[in-house]
Amino acid sequence: MFTKKTNFKPMKADAVVSAYKRNVLILWVLHALTVVAFFVVAAFLVTQKITLFNAFLSVMFLCVLNYLFYTGRRIQLHLLNNILNVNCDPVKFEKVFRKLSEARVNRGVCQLNIARGQYYAGKFEEALATLDAMARPKDNSMQIFLYYNVKAGCCEELGNFDRVVEIREKVKQIMPNLKDGSPALRNGQQLLTIIDGMLTFHRGSYMRAYEIYEDLFEMTSYPLSRLTVLIKLAKMDQVTGAIRSAADHCEYVLDSGGTTFYKKQAEEILALCHPRKKAEEPAAEETEEDKEDADGAE
Repeated sequence: MFTKKTNFKPMKADAVVSAYKRNVLILWVLHALTVVAFFVVAAFLVTQKITLFNAFLSVMFLCVLNYLFYTGRRIQLHLLNNILNVNCDPVKFEKVFRKLSEARVNRGVCQLNIARGQYYAGKFEEALATLDAMARPKDNSMQIFLYYNVKAGCCEELGNFDRVVEIREKVKQIMPNLKDGSPALRNGQQLLTIIDGMLTFHRGSYMRAYEIYEDLFEMTSYPLSRLTVLIKLAKMDQVTGAIRSAADHCEYVLDSGGTTFYKKQAEEILALCHPRKKAEEPAAEETEEDKEDADGAE
């Protein structure tokens, strides 16, 4: 069974899918056994081998087990998010959920995760096409803010900030319908902060944008979230001349970036941070050649 400690990094996509199907099959078998147990309890009650009170307790216990097996199947699917969130491997993530989608496993969740994989792999137009083709999650779904998060990220990378503003308005329309203190409300508030960071950065208000992303960094819980924030901080540090800080952020992204498009961006930022290095190398070669020419002349 997959757990929070399961390491998906050395596993190939096919192996992950096979393990998931096996785990779900085991949980379905256990679920079926609880149904059989219900009939056994009913038979014992009819034949008066157990009392009504004991039968009631047995049924309650079986109901709890049945719910746990149902929840277990959902958790097995949810834990696959660690391929992206923890291992930062959107390429494998997309492959896994594409195979699960073909196997007709929770198509809505699979399509959204395929789009997430495409986005973090740098395939922004493909990710947008996948999102536009899928059914939009309902406002009370836990997937709705993830859907808009990926959509806003794609639009930002493609430079379509008018659409980012539209997405922000759609998110704001959902917020009043959420219960105070609910996880959904917190997710919505965090998404609004992320979008505000995108728009503030685009407008060139780097000081305010830096504050927003520093606050977001405090809220990060996964390596992927840290990469998302650090690459933004690196961009602003490079633009404002904080070269050492920008380079440090980029080094972290290069070490932990997996197969995300953040690695390419980090390399580009590093190249901007150290433009003199490349310029100094030919200069040094010319100096040595000049010395040889001078020695020959003597």
